[in-house]
Amino acid sequence: MARISVCLTHFGRNAKLAATLESLARQSRQPDEVFVWDDHSPEDPGRTVMQFQRRFKRLVYRRNDQNLGMPGNLNAVLAQATGDYVANLHDADLFAPQLLEKWTRALDAHRSAAFVFCRVAGRNGSQDQRLRGCGALTPGLEFNRRYLLNSWRGSSPIWGTVMARRSFYQRYLPFDPRFGCVADVDMWMRLAMAGDVAFVDEPLIEADPNSHFVRGVNWPLVHSLRRLHAENVARFSLATGQALLPLRVRHETIFFCLNALCLLSLMRHGRWAELGGVMRTNSPGFPVVQKKIPVGETG
Repeated sequence: MARISVCLTHFGRNAKLAATLESLARQSRQPDEVFVWDDHSPEDPGRTVMQFQRRFKRLVYRRNDQNLGMPGNLNAVLAQATGDYVANLHDADLFAPQLLEKWTRALDAHRSAAFVFCRVAGRNGSQDQRLRGCGALTPGLEFNRRYLLNSWRGSSPIWGTVMARRSFYQRYLPFDPRFGCVADVDMWMRLAMAGDVAFVDEPLIEADPNSHFVRGVNWPLVHSLRRLHAENVARFSLATGQALLPLRVRHETIFFCLNALCLLSLMRHGRWAELGGVMRTNSPGFPVVQKKIPVGETG
């Protein structure tokens, strides 16, 4: 039987953490180890976490000495996992009792899958609609083409929570810190070029309605999405043998339209001072990305 590791990242949502851990403790398939990594929250959640110590086979809590940001904290906790399957989960979400069981069954049934994900209740409805017709297993390159690469507005139908084979994470970590809070989108693209993608067509996760969603115009995020899509367009071209130019044209068209929508939104709300953000691709924390082709493109 495959061993399951759960890696739960936390920052600043102490009031909701107990409910999250309670839903995890009630899983029909209990994890073999649970790691809770706090990214130096203003209030230490250690007391809340350790109340659940007897509810899990193994529970490890760590509070970072300084804030590492989403990619850094996620990379730190994933490095601790020893299970065959690794689930990375959000701290304010609630999990159906069958989540880990059904994810595990999916990876057991589909040996070629690099990871499995599911529907999420409380998400943007348009993202949920995108998954209509998504099968229990989709070839990775096809999943990339249909759902991820050059998607409208650069978005991903995958919530930031999946269960992946640790063997794939070991090959493709880290979550790239250049991309900040959308580093997971880049990771799903890279994993889907190395393996297939399993899907459980049920809403087994309830997202916290007051978190994770981006509201308004966030130029650093827009520029990060543009860069990570550009890099993965190049990877996809190499992996499939498709001509790069048409993929690049589609990429530039989509992000030209996204920039235009952002500018119109800012003008409509009179936020004139923020218009210049469309040109600030070299802003701190979001450097220009040089084209690179990592080892192991086709897995």
